[in-house]
Amino acid sequence: FYLSFYAFENKMRSLGFAFAVPTTDGAQNMFATGLYDLALACVNSAEGKEVTSNDMEYKEGEEFLVVTGPNQGGKTTFARSLGQLVYFSKMGLDVPALAANVHIFTDILTHFSVEESIETGRGKLQEELMRLKPMMEENCTNAFVVINELFTTAANYDAIIMGQKVLQHFIGQDCRGIYVTHLKELTEAHEKVVSMRAMLDEQGKQNHKIIRKEAEDSACAINQVNKYRLTYEQLKERLS
Repeated sequence: FYLSFYAFENKMRSLGFAFAVPTTDGAQNMFATGLYDLALACVNSAEGKEVTSNDMEYKEGEEFLVVTGPNQGGKTTFARSLGQLVYFSKMGLDVPALAANVHIFTDILTHFSVEESIETGRGKLQEELMRLKPMMEENCTNAFVVINELFTTAANYDAIIMGQKVLQHFIGQDCRGIYVTHLKELTEAHEKVVSMRAMLDEQGKQNHKIIRKEAEDSACAINQVNKYRLTYEQLKERLS
């Protein structure tokens, strides 16, 4: 396995993708520079497309990154890249980044959104709760947690309350992780939460950069307005 990974890594390096030997200094902040999603890199390299890299850091007292921003802005990709960073480090592999210091975690817990199950007859929210239940019941002290878009079918008020409970639970278990959401209220769910946001370029299009920034209401709305050509000028042109 390790020889195969080394051959794969050399191939990706030849295509211009960086790998780094991660340090594991628990006394220093966990960080990564030039972090990217290796699975996306494999697909994009075959299609001749660029891959956007991002930086991340957990400063002292920070346990969860809560990522908001427009749809298709790179939030889920960023979450995957962070999960890969921890997973590869646990296996003793080089990581897809320019440099990284990764803390040692007891486990990796993930929860990604899935569609409703026809076989079980359960709705999407029930499916999410059924999959989340064992994660929250087991002893997950010092685990790394990746959560992507929970409770999207619930009313916003209910989703905020449930999301806050999830974050508070895992932080209370001394876990660290990332929570991707469309709810900006979750960026204030706990003092150990830090807000990150998927950005738009000057034309209002996604550039897949994720930075430390407060959440805002308008990012997704502006993105959708431009996507479906619903600006004032465009509507006026259609109706005239």
